[in-house]
Amino acid sequence: MQQTKSNDNNSNQETTSCSAISVFPSLILLQEVSEYKELLEVVTKLRRQDPNGVSASNMGGWHSPLQPFPELLQKYIPFPEFNGTCWYMVNTNMQGNYSHQHPNNDWSGVLWLKVPETEAKLEFEHPDCFAQYNAMNSIQHYHPDIQKEYNYYQAYAFPPKEGTMLIFPASLRHRVYFSSTDDERIALSFNIELPILQ
Repeated sequence: MQQTKSNDNNSNQETTSCSAISVFPSLILLQEVSEYKELLEVVTKLRRQDPNGVSASNMGGWHSPLQPFPELLQKYIPFPEFNGTCWYMVNTNMQGNYSHQHPNNDWSGVLWLKVPETEAKLEFEHPDCFAQYNAMNSIQHYHPDIQKEYNYYQAYAFPPKEGTMLIFPASLRHRVYFSSTDDERIALSFNIELPILQ
């Protein structure tokens, strides 16, 4: 197969501008939960009952056993019918969560209950970052405005904010950065299964 290469004359010219169309995006839904502080009492009670917690994706920190989905959160889930479970996480200095997914679920989510000033971000990985590695680099290099407009990155990190809840596809790989403070970072995480639509 014959390859086409740009000649020396063209290589000195400015890059051609272009527009973009977004297809197959990974949606992250955002809600503000006004009553979020009520759930801090639940965390305190569960930690008293089980000071050691369980081990899952957490690297240190405290992870509760699975819990029933909180009633006060149900009105914030944008689907009329769902089954959900949740758990609580408490991280401090040099504690976080390694990169993982939530198999056998449709959506997953997080609600930040307590966030220190030096926050540990939640990072999502592009589901096709290895196959599109060079494509992403070319957009970053030649069309940074398009990269920014469509969040076309290999990874994207959200700074946590108290009372903010994110809902994302359970297959979307994600991790929590290590905390860099002794102040507690407390979050509720959850999984959602939806009925099959007819």
